[in-house]
Amino acid sequence: ESEMSDKTEVSDKPDKLDKFLAGGNITLNCLIPGEGRNVFDVMISNANNSRVSFLAEAIRNRRLDRFQDIDLTSLALYKIGFIFDSVIIHKLSNNEYFEVDGAERMEAQDKIFSHFPIQPQQIYGGEKGINVILYPPTEM
Repeated sequence: ESEMSDKTEVSDKPDKLDKFLAGGNITLNCLIPGEGRNVFDVMISNANNSRVSFLAEAIRNRRLDRFQDIDLTSLALYKIGFIFDSVIIHKLSNNEYFEVDGAERMEAQDKIFSHFPIQPQQIYGGEKGINVILYPPTEM
C-alpha cells in the first residue's frame, strides 16, 4: 500500500494519544476556606512546562473580585488527594508555612503535570469534589 492511502484510512486515534501524553487542558475545582462550599472551577493546561504559578494566575483571573490586588506569590495552593470532608484546614498566620492534613502544598515552580498528570475526579458521590484549596494571604 502506498503511504497516501495509509494516511486517509488511519483514524485520528494516534493524534489523540499524542495529545493525551503531552497533556492538555484540565479543569480543577478550587475552594477558598472560609467561603463555605463556594467551589469554583479553573481550566488550566498541564502540558509541557505549565507551572503552578500559571494556575495561581488563572485562579486570580477567575476570581478578580477576591484576588485583584494580591501578590500571587503569597497565594498558598494545596492539592487535595481525596474527598474534601476528611481534610483538616489549619489557619495561616503571616504567610508562614502551614500544614493541611491530607493535602500537599504545590510550589509556584512545580509543573502542573507533576501534580495532575490526568484530569482528576471532580465529582464524589454526586458532590463537587475539591482538587485545590487555596489560601489567600491573611489580611493584617
